[in-house]
Amino acid sequence: MAASMARPASHRTTRQPVVLDPAGDPYARVAVEAYAQACAEEQPWLAEALQRQYRLAGATPSSAAAIWRTFHEAQQLAREGDNYDEAAWTHVALHLCGVLGAMNL
Repeated sequence: MAASMARPASHRTTRQPVVLDPAGDPYARVAVEAYAQACAEEQPWLAEALQRQYRLAGATPSSAAAIWRTFHEAQQLAREGDNYDEAAWTHVALHLCGVLGAMNL
């Protein structure tokens, strides 16, 4: 390796966290908006949390809505089977509602 490309060992191991202040720094706000958009597909809960915390404009689908859609699709499939138990599905739905409410989604 050329001497001009070598770094001291201390630079390789020392990392400092970067703190963004979207409330006071417009560049930080743009960075957080870009991050929220970038993670929206794979981590919609994170994108929503960032949008909510920093009051960002966003078009990510609601995680809660996606979870409820999936739950109801699964319930419809279960109804077509022989061992469907309405009481069990109602029990799960009530707990799911509580969890989503606690997560503020």
